[in-house]
Amino acid sequence: MNRKQRIGLIVVVAAVVANYAPLLDGHAEQDNCTFGPVSNADYRAYLARAKSLLPFPTPSLMLGDKPFALRLDDLFDDLSGGETNIYSRLAIMHATLRAVGAEYRNTNGNDVDRGKSDAYVKATSQSSTVSFNYALDINRLWMFMPWPRNAWIIGSLAGPRYGRRVGPLYPKSTGDIRFIVWGPNILERSLDDAIRPEGHCPPVPAPELADGFSLRHE
Repeated sequence: MNRKQRIGLIVVVAAVVANYAPLLDGHAEQDNCTFGPVSNADYRAYLARAKSLLPFPTPSLMLGDKPFALRLDDLFDDLSGGETNIYSRLAIMHATLRAVGAEYRNTNGNDVDRGKSDAYVKATSQSSTVSFNYALDINRLWMFMPWPRNAWIIGSLAGPRYGRRVGPLYPKSTGDIRFIVWGPNILERSLDDAIRPEGHCPPVPAPELADGFSLRHE
């Protein structure tokens, strides 16, 4: 191997290392969550089962945003089964997304009322859903993409004001959770505000609001 080839090899190795180095931070603090009466041990049991059921790792986002979202929906449904309690369902939602390597960022994104009103209170009086925003570095799915690399995943929880909507990407009824995926795209507007970090764990509703967000079969 001549000098030029060695330099080329060093450049390639450096590029690969630089691309995957950010993945060393697995955001382990996000797996220390509790969800009301759902303990961290319970959450970790959901997480372990989610990882065992994964149809990943594959370059799944290459299939498109909608198919990837539907795979997440299927995984969530497999984990949640007949569970209707909102606290368990939120723990399962977080476990589903953490299992694929997603990082929780915030709730209700760039909502102008963020920080002024509880997301669950707002969903009982003004809005119809609560949106949990996650970022996923798609290099965690065995891809090589230096930039843009973050997908935006929304866990959409239907609140008590929710009206039934038609389509596989919409929650089916109050208490249902479906996923929306926006893959990395340099043509999209900046997602810095929408997925700005604001906490390690998704918030849960106060006990007096919990029943309004539990799953209703309609």
